[in-house]
Amino acid sequence: MREDSRISRRLLPIVGSLLLLLSCGDDPIGPFGELEVATTSLPNAGRTLSYSATLEATGGDDDYTWALAVGSLPTNLSLAATGQISGTPTVAGTSDFTVEVASGDGQTSQQMFSIAVSGAFLDSEFAVVVESDIVYATGAVRSPTVGEIDLHLDVYRPADANLPALRPGFILIHGGGFTGGSKTNATMVAFGNAYAARGYVATSISYRLVGDDPPTEALAHDPSSAQSVAAAAARVDAARAVEWMRDNAASYGIDPDRIAMGGYSAGAITSMGTAYRDPGVDGADVQAVLSLSGGLYGLESIIEADEAPLIMIHGTADPTVSFSLAEAIEARALSVGLTHEFYPLEGVGHGTPSVLVSTVVDGITLADRIRNFLYVHLGLEAL
Repeated sequence: MREDSRISRRLLPIVGSLLLLLSCGDDPIGPFGELEVATTSLPNAGRTLSYSATLEATGGDDDYTWALAVGSLPTNLSLAATGQISGTPTVAGTSDFTVEVASGDGQTSQQMFSIAVSGAFLDSEFAVVVESDIVYATGAVRSPTVGEIDLHLDVYRPADANLPALRPGFILIHGGGFTGGSKTNATMVAFGNAYAARGYVATSISYRLVGDDPPTEALAHDPSSAQSVAAAAARVDAARAVEWMRDNAASYGIDPDRIAMGGYSAGAITSMGTAYRDPGVDGADVQAVLSLSGGLYGLESIIEADEAPLIMIHGTADPTVSFSLAEAIEARALSVGLTHEFYPLEGVGHGTPSVLVSTVVDGITLADRIRNFLYVHLGLEAL
């Protein structure tokens, strides 16, 4: 009996090990399986844009700890022990590196990655060519004589050949209360040059004004008001400018699915009325909208959740286009869930363009916030 007892005690550890192996099936690693890095690639980044990506693993005890094993991340990005890579990269270039994940049961696994940080469409790195007075459409007028006038635009494009095959488009619309203004307005010229230098193809357009006396069939909301009639005609003209850009996309290397529209004052009013389809006007599909001191004057309900993302900047002391109009748009955007950013400028009047560079919000100028907004919502990291 004593000998049998000693044999039994010797067999117990062996039997226990066999039972553990049986419980793991054919996997000798352990009850949690072999540890592997599940993430196979990481998204690329835009220089000066916030970046975030999460590494994932499978197998092992899921108490994972991540660390950099070989190489380095792009400048100003960091890897947390949780597997989160985040930061705001500041230097363009490509970084190759290897990460290691360790699990609670003692296993480790490594994976190599690459992140390219690009300055394309963010940095001003291209020479600019301007093509002036291109006819993009005609418009009916009644002054000085009844007939049609040519509508012109200026094209601002990057001159360099070393560009992506497809580039974003940006349609710029000047202000002037629908009574004046020009496509060569200093603000529009500055925007055109700045965005062409980043790789965009930008256009600054002319459109019909009060002095042209557009016919009332332009579907104005108040046909008795010459300004209202001209505003409606401007929306029609802006939609034609979008059509022209898409028709000529191949010639200029424009991606027809990445077009932004924006303007100042009357140009902002026109941009929003066109993009969000003022009732009775055909409108046009664009992928992002910029409003500098604009409003919709009671037509906020035309904004729906699935339409073009909007970035809006407006002075709280604006005597020309009331700040309350911007607040009404903000309220509508929030209620329907439109993707948007709103930057009220405390104490600022109707001179929004002059403060875009000087106003800093959370360490970023408004000019750069516009740039970053368009980059993200036009999906330019994919070009």
